[in-house]
Amino acid sequence: SPTMTTEATTTTILSREKLYEAHPALKPKTIDYLVKNRHDNGLDEFGAVLRPGNEFVFVLEAFTAFLLSRKA
Repeated sequence: SPTMTTEATTTTILSREKLYEAHPALKPKTIDYLVKNRHDNGLDEFGAVLRPGNEFVFVLEAFTAFLLSRKA
């Protein structure tokens, strides 16, 4: 019988505090600035920020991809 191979995609949803822990090289105020300006800096386009109610949660893989896209 034919077999189908699919690539598994992992999605890790984090609170803001856990995102701080996941990226210790970034100061919390830097992450806060990126989130505040997400519509202007392209973070929104990566799908890294979700707002299911009154608080923000973050897709770790998308946030990391955004950071890696901003090479100096």
